[in-house]
Amino acid sequence: MPFPGTGGAGGEAVVEVREEPVDERLKQALTAERLVRRREEHLKKRGRRLFLNVIDELPVFVYMQRRDYTVAYANRKTRNFYGETDGRFCYEVFSGRDTPCPHCPTFRVFETGEPENWQFTDGDGRTFHIYDYPFEDEQGEPLVMELGIDITELKRVERELYQAHKMRAIGVLAGGIAHDLNNNLVPIIFNIDYALNKTADRIVAEPLAEALRAAYRAADLVEQVLEYSRQQNVSHSPLRLTPLARESLDLLRASLPANVTLEASCHAATDCVLAHPAQVQQLLLNLCRNAVQAMPGGGLLTVSLDNLSVASRKKSPHPGLAPGDYAVLRVTDNGRGIEPDKIERIFEPFFTTKMSSGGTGMGLAVVHAIATSCGGAVTVDSAPGRGATFTVYLPLCAPAEERIVAEPRPAKGATGRLLLVDDDAGALSAMSRVLREAGFTVFTADSGEEGLKEYFRARGRYDLIVADLSMPGISGMDMAGKILDHDPEAKVVICTGHVEPDLEAKAEAAGVAGFLMKPMTPGALVERIRGLCPAVPRA
Repeated sequence: MPFPGTGGAGGEAVVEVREEPVDERLKQALTAERLVRRREEHLKKRGRRLFLNVIDELPVFVYMQRRDYTVAYANRKTRNFYGETDGRFCYEVFSGRDTPCPHCPTFRVFETGEPENWQFTDGDGRTFHIYDYPFEDEQGEPLVMELGIDITELKRVERELYQAHKMRAIGVLAGGIAHDLNNNLVPIIFNIDYALNKTADRIVAEPLAEALRAAYRAADLVEQVLEYSRQQNVSHSPLRLTPLARESLDLLRASLPANVTLEASCHAATDCVLAHPAQVQQLLLNLCRNAVQAMPGGGLLTVSLDNLSVASRKKSPHPGLAPGDYAVLRVTDNGRGIEPDKIERIFEPFFTTKMSSGGTGMGLAVVHAIATSCGGAVTVDSAPGRGATFTVYLPLCAPAEERIVAEPRPAKGATGRLLLVDDDAGALSAMSRVLREAGFTVFTADSGEEGLKEYFRARGRYDLIVADLSMPGISGMDMAGKILDHDPEAKVVICTGHVEPDLEAKAEAAGVAGFLMKPMTPGALVERIRGLCPAVPRA
């Protein structure tokens, strides 16, 4: 409409104003804003849905916790494992508690705003590594997002590896101690035996005989320690377990208490393993004796032999077992069982739960050492009041080809010139006396250096040189090497309380005639030396 106005020169002017509703533009702006908001809400919901879907698919435990300890959200893995969690208290869901956990690391995140990581064991005994992060929901409510990784199996493997390292260290220590004990047992056994044979007085003879029996028991214990420490001179060859197990169990039946019943079964289609017969027999008998001792009031002893195929280390019953096929030997009793705090130490040497029944703590340690040396493993499953099952896994191998057994050679002469070298004065004196009384001509030296001097002084006219392995300065092996370099026809025997795994190969390469194991009885020493001496003495 025209609107009169005043011009700058005092005249009149007409201005036309068009009327357009203001509320229409406002309406369009508000509509656009609503569309943007709806789009933002849609994107937020879509993003949240995507976020929760991703979390749901994660192979770890994820959940969100409020300040009041209630669970705001849990992913599928957590819900499947612990059941419905929304609105429940975290300490109720994960720990089975009625009150909050003391010193809760998660709550510190609310206070500091800083991430935390810690380890937690739930009511079922499973261990988790927890990572806590500060978080806010879409309304701005502070939460803590927790990621839990199940490390139960990792902890088990860590314990097994720690145990293996500890057992190996103990084995090295035990081998060294056993060597020193063997050296000391030689003069004890020989001198008591000598005194016993020289006296006709019964009053004197009885305590001497008891002392000799005690010395032999000590020698048996040392032998078990050496077996455990894997320092014995043992070679492995293909061996069928079924006939050996039957033979061993037949021997065992004769000595079982009347109130113990033995049941045996074999379902193994293949039973050939790489092992030593005496070791496997000892392993089985040790497990059976252990089971019998666990049933002082009698019970059922079950022995079974089966097969197992391990597809991967992840599915292995023991972390030390590689994928492959195994013979599985199980020995089960229905005795008193083993307390949980003792199971982890059950294979340690000298650890025993049967002190009152005379246990030495070496039987199961030897079982562990034998199984491990064969490339296998041993496990135990037990609880107080429900007996115990020991399971031995031994890798299968191809059967051996039949070999022709050589005819035994006739016995050799009973005389000869001997050079006996040992830095232990007691052992040297006792052994030389026994050999002289048996008819040998014996020369002695108390060190490797003196032994070499005596050998070359006599121009090598010795039928046999017996040298101790561990001597300061020139060892028995060093001495053997120098003598055999000079005269390849010389016969040198190494006397030792233990044979290290690679020693046999070194001795064979050097031309050593054999080993003489300490401690031995006087009679065994004479027979061994008699067998090694040449039938015709050297001129």
